[in-house]
Amino acid sequence: MDKNTLFGKTVAGREALTTRPAGLGPRLRSLLIMVDGKRNLAEFEKLTGGEGTATSSLTELLACGWIEVVGADGLPKAVAAPATPVTESTELQPAVLQHLPVEVAAAVTTLPFSDARRQVVRFINDQLGPMGETLAIRAEGCKTPVDLQAALPRIRDGLKSFKGAAVVQQFDEELADRLPKV
Repeated sequence: MDKNTLFGKTVAGREALTTRPAGLGPRLRSLLIMVDGKRNLAEFEKLTGGEGTATSSLTELLACGWIEVVGADGLPKAVAAPATPVTESTELQPAVLQHLPVEVAAAVTTLPFSDARRQVVRFINDQLGPMGETLAIRAEGCKTPVDLQAALPRIRDGLKSFKGAAVVQQFDEELADRLPKV
């Protein structure tokens, strides 16, 4: 990640500061509070007191959808203003992604946790209907990206049992790479 990369809070990030979701521990919350669209990675490294400490924490905040890479004007770099969330219908231009650092490009294509959970539930409902109610409830009950990742093997097993390996492959192609990493 470039030391001059600027970060700003997303709407989900501002909301996370008030709701204090389970995945936002004290260390990440403190860093999220400091994200203001004016500090770059080098400044965060100084503030956190260790080389690489801020990079991993900021990458985690990016993956959760609580912050985004912004330009000097405070607007998101990868998405033109007004900012639109990355969803199934939003395709990011490869030309934009190739100019971003690898970690940032990966985080930009990663869905925010709430969107990821919603899309997993939608996929289950679309594929299984009422038969998938238990799986959908399990996915809806996930409170953090860690919970969602832990539920994936059971979700895949359920999809495979009811619909076959082709549906699991479709699930992986459409969603697996875009889910928040832990």
